[in-house]
Amino acid sequence: MIWQAVTSRLLDDLIRRPRLGLVTDVDGTISPIVANPQAAVVTPRSRQLLHELQACLPLVAVISGRQAEDVYHRVGVPGVVYVGNHGLERWENGRLQLMPEVSHYRPALAAALAAIESQKVQGMRVEDKGATLSVHYRQTDKPDIVAARYEPIIREIVAAHGLRFFQGRMVFEVRPPIDVNKGSALYQLVKEYQLDGVLYLGDDTTDVDAFIVAQQLRQEAACYALGVGVLSSGTPTAVRDNADLFAAGVADVESLLAWLLSARKASFT
Repeated sequence: MIWQAVTSRLLDDLIRRPRLGLVTDVDGTISPIVANPQAAVVTPRSRQLLHELQACLPLVAVISGRQAEDVYHRVGVPGVVYVGNHGLERWENGRLQLMPEVSHYRPALAAALAAIESQKVQGMRVEDKGATLSVHYRQTDKPDIVAARYEPIIREIVAAHGLRFFQGRMVFEVRPPIDVNKGSALYQLVKEYQLDGVLYLGDDTTDVDAFIVAQQLRQEAACYALGVGVLSSGTPTAVRDNADLFAAGVADVESLLAWLLSARKASFT
């Protein structure tokens, strides 16, 4: 269901929560998907809306698969909480806060990196994000064929080094075997900031964990949480199956953020 259809029901109830938080993904949500992830840019409108929302909400946060420092510089809104590497790190007070357990797996990640580098084809890029690795294949000649061929290869390398394999949109993710993801990161923020309402926005399979946690929080009456899936031509089935509501692309996310800002201000005046 598109979010505009429920502004007088589900979202109206959310708006009235005293301690309401907004948590968003970056790529494909407030930043259009591009061939080279390093060229991704958060839209100026999204940045301005996040800035204004930060001034009137107890929490505005970003949870991304990118490194927390990368997200901090890419979004660039003071006061926003920046969580990176799917919850394994946070950018706070001008420096990186990394989960202590991650350092134990750094040698395994380095070994996996070397093994994957030796197997990659033209157009494939292996990104070392410190706590995790990302194997991007969007820029290969035939991404679908590359994905089918290399998934078992990457899986084998990951398993051999005692790590975990995940798959996103045209990317393989390699993470340490720590039970942390965007869902657990969302849960931690809800508890830390004592939220009684939260809206989570995301577009990829890695956001599904957060959608599921939002449903659980709502069912347990712990927090009125809603997950918004951001649609595009390549939206994963898992996003369509687990999001509560939908936004029709990055431009529609801007419309949702603008509505949220306006409705929030109106409800407290």
